[in-house]
Amino acid sequence: MQVFHSKKDWWVVAFIICMSGLLIQLLLTMQAKGTMQQYPMHSAVYILTVLLLWWPFNTRYQISAEQLNIRSMFVGWQIPLQNIQRISPSQDLSAAPALSIKRLKIEYVQDGKTKFVMVSPKDPQAFAKAIGVPIQ
Repeated sequence: MQVFHSKKDWWVVAFIICMSGLLIQLLLTMQAKGTMQQYPMHSAVYILTVLLLWWPFNTRYQISAEQLNIRSMFVGWQIPLQNIQRISPSQDLSAAPALSIKRLKIEYVQDGKTKFVMVSPKDPQAFAKAIGVPIQ
């Protein structure tokens, strides 16, 4: 089984760092003013938001002998390798398990319908080679 991690664009990392810093600053301000005890729900939401902001960094693509498993946050895809029709470069900004604009569009057949998912492996050539479908 081969594991490929998502490429991370600098602006995604910068956004997550800035948002985390802002929320941590809010928590520190609440602590300094003594309002954390008055507003425990706000504190809990800020802490959970910081944790959720960092969760996408576990986005990964696992390729076994039979299928491609994609994991990102709470969702996952399992695509049999024989169902993959085509892999092509894409810069589509649609929601996808990809942390970069430089993406690969994977077209596959499921239940007789053509579907697609976009991924952004750090090494696209090695990823396509592991799947056994060339990038077109």
